[in-house]
Amino acid sequence: MKKWKWIGMAMACAVGMVAFTSCDDDDNDDYARVPDAVTAAFSHQYGNPGYVEWDSERGGYYVAEFRKDGRDHEAWYTQAGLWAMTEVDYGRSLADLPQAVQSGYAATAYALDAWTVDDIDEIQRPDYETVYKIEVEKRGQADHDLYFDLGGTLYRDVEGSGSGSGNGGMIQQGMPAEVKAYVDSAFAGAAVVDFDIEDNGMIEVDLRHGGKSVEVLFTAAYEWVMTKTDCSRDVPAVVADAVRQALPGARIDDCDYVQTATESYYLVDTDNPDRDLRVTPDGQVTQAW
Repeated sequence: MKKWKWIGMAMACAVGMVAFTSCDDDDNDDYARVPDAVTAAFSHQYGNPGYVEWDSERGGYYVAEFRKDGRDHEAWYTQAGLWAMTEVDYGRSLADLPQAVQSGYAATAYALDAWTVDDIDEIQRPDYETVYKIEVEKRGQADHDLYFDLGGTLYRDVEGSGSGSGNGGMIQQGMPAEVKAYVDSAFAGAAVVDFDIEDNGMIEVDLRHGGKSVEVLFTAAYEWVMTKTDCSRDVPAVVADAVRQALPGARIDDCDYVQTATESYYLVDTDNPDRDLRVTPDGQVTQAW
């Protein structure tokens, strides 16, 4: 994907013809004609952007590769013509990302430790908030895919996928009804950022609610386990005072508010590399490490 075969394709299809001209793709011998429902959905969503190359992917998806607003796009559709995802390629241009995402990346250990940005994708999906994937690499280290929400929060860090791994796994099949019902009730009006089933069967839902990034964790049986809200440096005064007393001169770098069925507390990261704190809402430091 993301390879434009202009020369080879031009021999079979005339550039500038109707955008939905079908031609064989050398990378897909089993390529079949794109269904009318798919081309109609694409036309309704993107009009006629010019030259379009169609590809087929596992799972029965049809993918339109095209350029729009100066960037390479890949729009994914089901066989029935339902839009599933669009990827927008930003190359390595951090400066073109929303300011919040730029700032979020700049605050990560990868930016501070001078990792190299290898590729950036904007990922759009129905019913989910737009996210940005920044692929980073460093000699002698495994590559990492870093996922940011629109607030600039790094909500997922995946090791070892490598450049060009594709985003087909980002297509969502929908949350279980029990999980969706909990989210709709507890976080009314929230924007769903992502949904993931982890290797151990636990379910993670990432949200944007009340201007904050929220991670909600469920068991494989759809039982709520934990909610973690990103507070950045915005903590209650009593928590800030507790940090100052425990670590004089230390600065809060980041903080998460954690809620479980039995307790609530703040996990405070400080600029002291050897000391982070766990603080109760009433300002009691219960753990330091």
